[in-house]
Amino acid sequence: MLALRNVFLTLGFLSVSALAQASPIVLDGDHFSITYDDAQVGVYRQGQLSGSLDTVYFLPTNLALATASPSANMQAGLQFTMTIDPGYVFDGLVFAQNGNYFLSNAGQVAASASLEARDLDTGAAATLAIDSADALTAVGVTTGWDFGGVLGGSALDGARTLQISLDNTLTGEPVRGIGFIQSTYVGFRVQTRAHAVPEPSGLALMLVGGFAAIAAAGRRRSRTRQST
Repeated sequence: MLALRNVFLTLGFLSVSALAQASPIVLDGDHFSITYDDAQVGVYRQGQLSGSLDTVYFLPTNLALATASPSANMQAGLQFTMTIDPGYVFDGLVFAQNGNYFLSNAGQVAASASLEARDLDTGAAATLAIDSADALTAVGVTTGWDFGGVLGGSALDGARTLQISLDNTLTGEPVRGIGFIQSTYVGFRVQTRAHAVPEPSGLALMLVGGFAAIAAAGRRRSRTRQST
């Protein structure tokens, strides 16, 4: 019985530990908030907000690939929910990523990313596929790389709640030596715009105009009945 009790206690402890590890993290930006599962972030580390509060960024330390084999790759995903504040709607996402690489001999390394924004209310989605345009082939010196792009489009016009998914791939193809590539920055600048809502005075004018139109239609119907 004691052994069985210990098993249940252990399972309960593991469950509580899992729940503690899966606690959500919320970042409040300018006209938006970001929510993500800390246990899911992994190599990306904890997200941060820029001083202007319009950019969420990550400073990964383990998003890296080192290989001496002819070819190898590493993939890492990141996902979070973006909620736009009342009175505003989503207007675009400016994505940027950079890092560095090193080749001890001939060969090449590469970095690529696939980004998707999905409107959780309508299911509409927009995607962005991007990579290091120039071949990363410099030998014997640590060299930087970067890429970026803009994600938006009419499919996401007016979106208020979005799921953002990022898939990263690092590839190494060294020749007779070591190939190393890493990402040190992943950033998302959120663009929003004010949602068009009639001013109180404009709304009153619209209501007055609507009532006037209804009254005029009623008078026309009354005159039609009298003439008949």
